[in-house]
Amino acid sequence: MLLWKQHFTQNTKLLILSSVVYVGVVFLVLTIAQIGRQLIPNGKDVFQGLALVFFFIFGILYVGHAFSSFRSKESTISYLMVPASVLEKFLFEFISRIAIIVLALPLLYWAAFNLQGYFFSVFTGYVFEPIGWGALIEVVVTVDGATGDLKPAVYTFVSLLTFLALVVPFTGATIFNKQPLVKTLFSLVLIFLFYFGYAYIAVVHLGLKDMRPPKDMWLFPFDSEGATPLWWLNSMLIITHAVMFFVGYRKLKEKEV
Repeated sequence: MLLWKQHFTQNTKLLILSSVVYVGVVFLVLTIAQIGRQLIPNGKDVFQGLALVFFFIFGILYVGHAFSSFRSKESTISYLMVPASVLEKFLFEFISRIAIIVLALPLLYWAAFNLQGYFFSVFTGYVFEPIGWGALIEVVVTVDGATGDLKPAVYTFVSLLTFLALVVPFTGATIFNKQPLVKTLFSLVLIFLFYFGYAYIAVVHLGLKDMRPPKDMWLFPFDSEGATPLWWLNSMLIITHAVMFFVGYRKLKEKEV
């Protein structure tokens, strides 16, 4: 409770301003999209097409600045001296930066979309049809091409991959004190460049592209639909999440020590 009180006391104006900016950007982009459609109101296709775009962009920006008290030496000392355990501080940041944002961003987007539609219906001869929550849920639960036994595996994979996009900048905020999001993204770029460079050398110059190992030699079995290896990949993603959270927790504890 002390952490919540401190957070809202220090960041109330920032949270309100951030929400207004988010709604304003959504409103502006939707207005530009409507002008490009000859002032025809944006429909379900536009709503679903931009939902994930806004969620990822603003979600990563917000989560990437978790543990904001670490940006300066004075605020870091003040934050670490708050009489709360490391676990409480870590869980608080997780809830306020990831759990709440997963619910808040879609809600604000939905409100901004309908607000923009109603606003422009006053000045145009078109009638705006409000978008319900069902259209937003379809963005989450609909995956093209996922049928049969493959469907649960694909849904789990997409959910874990989406969650990982927030977990990575969250962990980076515990590692880097200054400009955590920029440094985290830069580190990811270096990792991917190293990986693809290594893969290129292995595949092209070492001739691994010509290898055709039998299926029973793989670390995981295959099936006709490909669901089994996908579940193994989901397991690896879950382990990746656990490792990222463990690293973030240990870095927070290290700073407190």
